[in-house]
Amino acid sequence: MTFFETRIVRAWEPTKWLKTLVSLLLLASAGIVFIWDPEIAWLKTTGYVVYFITFFFSLSTSFIKPKDIGSVSITEDRIKVEYKGEKASFLISELQELGLDDRGYASFWKHSLQGNKNHLFFTDGLNDQYDFEITIQNKEKKEDLQQLLKDLKSNTLLKIKQTEIS
Repeated sequence: MTFFETRIVRAWEPTKWLKTLVSLLLLASAGIVFIWDPEIAWLKTTGYVVYFITFFFSLSTSFIKPKDIGSVSITEDRIKVEYKGEKASFLISELQELGLDDRGYASFWKHSLQGNKNHLFFTDGLNDQYDFEITIQNKEKKEDLQQLLKDLKSNTLLKIKQTEIS
């Protein structure tokens, strides 16, 4: 029996105003330090400090560990979800569609060490749609999930959508 289990997470996404503020500070400090190059020591030092802090913040946001809010396990006959303390089980035979928006797995060479924003979505027999952000820990887990989805597609009449963005 094929089995896949992973965590349901919610990744931190900075707000637009925070992104705008950090971008403006980064550009302004880079302009002060590298273009204007002032003779005033405190202004130059402040420019370097602001530049390195905003540069570090810009690069490190994708490495922040997402918050665990549940788990999901998929077998050949059902999907079990524990989400915010509530448990639910869905039979594969009763689902209308099942999909995976695959954006990669956790890797230093990829977007994040924690796993990218992968989404597992499905529609049950009552037309209720579910969309969970999940993590895929490594290449083997990704291949296991892809194989499980291929097996489900060949064994059932379920519509399976799979996108992969690499």
